[in-house]
Amino acid sequence: MSEVPDTEAMILPFHDEQLWPWLMEIDQQPQALIALIATVKSTRLGIYYETLWRFYFSQRPEWELLQHNLQVTRDGITLGAFDFLCRRGNEYWHIETAVKFYLCDAQSSQDAREWHRWVGPSNLDRLDLKLSHLRQHQLPLHERTEAKLQLQMSYPTALSWKTGLCLQGYLFSPAGENYSPAFSHAIHSRGCWWHLKDFIAYVRQYSHLQWIILDRCYWLSPAQIDDSCELFSGENLSRQLREAIGKLQRPILLAAMMEDSGAKYWVEEWRGFVVPDNWPANSPEN
Repeated sequence: MSEVPDTEAMILPFHDEQLWPWLMEIDQQPQALIALIATVKSTRLGIYYETLWRFYFSQRPEWELLQHNLQVTRDGITLGAFDFLCRRGNEYWHIETAVKFYLCDAQSSQDAREWHRWVGPSNLDRLDLKLSHLRQHQLPLHERTEAKLQLQMSYPTALSWKTGLCLQGYLFSPAGENYSPAFSHAIHSRGCWWHLKDFIAYVRQYSHLQWIILDRCYWLSPAQIDDSCELFSGENLSRQLREAIGKLQRPILLAAMMEDSGAKYWVEEWRGFVVPDNWPANSPEN
């Protein structure tokens, strides 16, 4: 999603042509990945995302996974944790991972470049705050005295550690716009968002569209279903949203679905958040 300017290198394998056949093989034979996911008790999306990276670092021949979620402590108090410690050839890597979903509250593409204009759907997070924590606390963790001693004991041949950040997710612009924050990747995943009252009007105008409400555990990848009973449209969808958003005051992520030609399933065409009409009230402070 975002490239942080002062990280040492970009380690995401976007341009690794050998990766795609491997991914297709996993898609056909996912048993090993499913078995790893089954060992994780947490239902948090971030933990699920981290598990996918753990599978990658443990399975790809160019990487050696040394440690995952290694805690750094002082007098029994946790100072932080390394998401991943890896080796690639003669290089030792400290890699942090995060998956985030941010909505832009800016009114212009120029304002949208500012990181603080990208807010989590529940107002509990913001892009600038997340990047500040990653850059000032997580990524330099290996430089702290306690961490240095711990790493030297475990990996005495590692003379230095490179840092890498895998920050992915979706960025949602106001409906009808196509904004991006500064340093975001050119092909980052995109969506849009509406206030509830505006989306209700949109649904009335385009009542033929079919939608699915995405539970949080399905936010990572494009939706695909084979049961039309899961689809909503028109007033039925409006009623569901009024109940979920108007009463509970929580955002809802929807995917517009298109029936696959010649197949008996529907696939995601695009996605968007519907948020309470007072969003982004109570956003995080600087």
